[in-house]
Amino acid sequence: MSLLLAQFGGLSTLVQNMQGMGFFQFLFPFLLVLAIVYGVLIYALPDKFPKSAKALVSLIIAFFVMLYAASTFNVAQVLAQMFGSTILMLGSGILILIIILGILGISPSDLWKGKDVTNKGWIIILLIVAIGILVVFGAGIESIVGIPGWLGSSDLWTIIFFLIILALVFWFLGRGEEKPAKPV
Repeated sequence: MSLLLAQFGGLSTLVQNMQGMGFFQFLFPFLLVLAIVYGVLIYALPDKFPKSAKALVSLIIAFFVMLYAASTFNVAQVLAQMFGSTILMLGSGILILIIILGILGISPSDLWKGKDVTNKGWIIILLIVAIGILVVFGAGIESIVGIPGWLGSSDLWTIIFFLIILALVFWFLGRGEEKPAKPV
C-alpha cells in the first residue's frame, strides 16, 4: 500500500516539476499549435507546398504562440480549464448517450440505413445537439451572450428536463405492439 502511495506522490512531484519548468506554459501550447497548424496545412494544401515549407510555417507560428505565452501569465490555466472541463463534459455526455441508447435497445447500426437517417437517427442527432447545448452553457456562454434571466433559471430547465423524461417514459411504455381484441 505504501508503495502505491509513493508512486502517486512521485506523479504529483513530476507534475509540479513540469509546471515549475514551464512545460504547461510554454512547451505544450507550442506543441499543440505546431501539430494543429501542420495538420491543417497538410489537409488544406496537400500539393501546393512541399512538406518542409509546411513544417517551417507551422514551426514559426508555434514559436509566435510560445512568445505570446511568455508574455501572458495564465495561458496554461486557460488551456487546462478549457480542455479539462470540455473533455470531461463531452465524455460524460457521450457516456450518458450510450447508456440511453442501451436502455432503449437501439444499436448504432440501426440509426443509419444506407445514406438516409432513420427516425431513431434523428432522435440521436437531437440528443447530441442537446448535449452540445448543455456543454456550451456549462462552459459559461450565458455571461458572454447576455441571455435573459428567465431563460437561465434552473427552475425552467428542471421543468424542461422533467417533461423530456416524461415524454421518453410515455414513448417507451407506448411503443409495444398492440394486439387486436378477440371477438367475444
